[in-house]
Amino acid sequence: MRPETLLAKFNLKSMDYQKMHQGGKSRFSVEEQLSMVGVSWKASPIGFLILFVETQGCLHSRRALEKEIQSEIVTLTTNWRGQRSESAFAAMVNAAIEEATHPQGCICSSCGGTGLYKTPHRQMRKCTHCKDGRVLWSPESRYVAMCSNHFICSYPIFKRYHVVLEQLSQWLAAQRNAAMLTLMERIKLEEEAYALMN
Repeated sequence: MRPETLLAKFNLKSMDYQKMHQGGKSRFSVEEQLSMVGVSWKASPIGFLILFVETQGCLHSRRALEKEIQSEIVTLTTNWRGQRSESAFAAMVNAAIEEATHPQGCICSSCGGTGLYKTPHRQMRKCTHCKDGRVLWSPESRYVAMCSNHFICSYPIFKRYHVVLEQLSQWLAAQRNAAMLTLMERIKLEEEAYALMN
């Protein structure tokens, strides 16, 4: 199932349009656009934000998603003791979004997603850095995703953050799945209606 089928069909973007400055018309918000095509935004607003970031690279959706994840991190870490690092939480947000928008894993940078590499003797061999062209999500790949920006920590320190990052990943995956199921139901209804018309 590809969510782009419905999203691209109706040209949906996750942004609330403001009135144009020079007397132009105001456009519909994403909630209004989704309700026009029979998809309930309330089914999973966070899941739809993930899909908009994943399929359309929408910056407005990413900002909204970052705020939702930050509030979830605050909820998950209310009983924490010891040092809290805001830069670690920001890195966790980026890593969680990266995992949510690439649920099958990231494309391997060594083989370019082919799953094969060429030896010095021009023979093709299976890439040892990935599985079928994708680097799957694991504690190690989450550590790399978290430390790929401005945050750096040792692996033992990361283990403390990994507990929260794993909970975030599971929460975001559930939200994305709920939105996907809503889209799949809508596309199925459309296909059935189209079949009846023909």
